[in-house]
Amino acid sequence: MATLQGLDRGLRALELVSLTSEGLTVADLAARLEIDRAIAYRIVRTLEEHGLVARQGKRVRLGAGAATLAGRFQQQLVLAAQPVLQELADATGTSAFLTVAHGVRECVPVAGAQPTVQHGPVQVGYRIGVRHPLERGANGVAILALQPPVPGESEEVALAREQGYSVTSGQLQQGATGIAAGFEVAGAAGASVGVVAMHTFDIEPVAARVKEAAARLASLGGA
Repeated sequence: MATLQGLDRGLRALELVSLTSEGLTVADLAARLEIDRAIAYRIVRTLEEHGLVARQGKRVRLGAGAATLAGRFQQQLVLAAQPVLQELADATGTSAFLTVAHGVRECVPVAGAQPTVQHGPVQVGYRIGVRHPLERGANGVAILALQPPVPGESEEVALAREQGYSVTSGQLQQGATGIAAGFEVAGAAGASVGVVAMHTFDIEPVAARVKEAAARLASLGGA
């Protein structure tokens, strides 16, 4: 299928800039895109006009417009995720949740669903919008497992990376067990979908449901 060369180059340039926290020079972009420096300069100027990049000295970094688009995407993701979360909650009899990374050290639940029919005497009410460290809770561990291994990482993260899902107990709420699976999402360091309950349940079949939900959400615009 034919593509628009200029648009393709602009999007590729934007992606390259997004991957480097220190930014890129116009010369860097020209080299990586294998184009003339004058063309790279025009691409940067066009992206600047739309607020998608900003120049600080000689380096080009993401602009406020990129953050605005990412925020709108996350809002759309929350809306699209709601039926997936409800299906997951009903299928597992647990509280289901969607969590997005907040920076590089924290994560925040942004949506949740309760099962239509309550299972067990106590139902966990997940606190939407309350941030917590990535290292605590199945949702954060699942997000960390999306990243390459690093020295000193916890066994929980390594195991989650191997299994494709994380399991934690009592880390965010005493007596609660959580299962989560991570997926890539635009505009964030990662996201996860999972369940949490106070009652006991079979880990493997629930984990399979959670991983299926993560795959569905990833297809909505994540990886």
